Amino acid sequence: MGAKVVDMEDFGVVFDIDGVLIRGKQRLKGGKEAVEYCEEYGVPHVFLTNNAMDLESVRADYLSSVLGAEIHANRMICAHTPLTDLPDEVKQGLVLVTGFSTGDVRDILFFKGFQNVQTVHEYAEKRPYLVPNKLYPGRKLTAYEDPDLVIPEEEETVSAVVVIENSTDWHQDLQVILDVLRSDGRVGSSMDKQMVDVYCCNYDFVFATGFQNPRLGPGAFMRCLEMLFRETTGRELEVKSFGKPFPPAYRTTERRLAAQSKSGTVPETIYAIGDNPRSDIAGANRAGKRYKSILVRTGVFNGNLDNDPEDPADYVVQDVEEAMDLIRAIHTVKN
Repeated sequence: MGAKVVDMEDFGVVFDIDGVLIRGKQRLKGGKEAVEYCEEYGVPHVFLTNNAMDLESVRADYLSSVLGAEIHANRMICAHTPLTDLPDEVKQGLVLVTGFSTGDVRDILFFKGFQNVQTVHEYAEKRPYLVPNKLYPGRKLTAYEDPDLVIPEEEETVSAVVVIENSTDWHQDLQVILDVLRSDGRVGSSMDKQMVDVYCCNYDFVFATGFQNPRLGPGAFMRCLEMLFRETTGRELEVKSFGKPFPPAYRTTERRLAAQSKSGTVPETIYAIGDNPRSDIAGANRAGKRYKSILVRTGVFNGNLDNDPEDPADYVVQDVEEAMDLIRAIHTVKN
């Protein structure tokens, strides 16, 4: 009696990256082999990451170099990838963006069709009175110290704010974004309803790095922004979120998996392998019946618990190597 693996198109695999395949610049056990297995046997697969610091092609090249396996850019889904699908009227207005990027963060939005993009820092630098205690380049005094500072009438109208990754200047960015969101798009005005859309690409509260304890992520920044908006307006901030665990990330995932299938259809079962219960596991659990969540212990979740009590996974394994062994065991039948 032999054994064989059933039709590979019956299932697909969604890999988180940080804490599953790699950790910082370190390759994790079984990561390279997992990707090579999917490539060799034609298993539809994507890399779904809340990391939004780079364009998809740059992130794919980086993962290829660390993992030692070829990663195709069209299989890389970053937290900002669904921004491509926003309507033209959003992309044509003035958009403020914040977030750390390995390059120019504005280029990520320009690449997706946005036409008028400024960083929050650029916007604030032209309006030093918004952050009066900060000394901006080219100025000898802060706005707080400058007795001759004139506050002109605002002429530019902001149509949207995009938090693409973690802010590198929380004080400045929280203050300026809060001013914009309380206005009609022209800072200084005050509205009784939210007129400016805010998009969050990565809502991870914490993330894994080479350091032993998780670091605060963009989700922590957003929690602060939401609290400040609530305290100053008495209203809840309306946020349009794109990364895990939110639906747009999984609809994009399904389209990419279907594109790899010979039949052009979404696989019957999709295994989502991740290390973060709040994003990877919660997202897969809510994405639909075809998803099966697999939690690994090589990233954010690395304690002695049998499973996460708040967002329990369908399966808990040690690492991605065990995750792939599990998937193969489920889809192997004896002759």
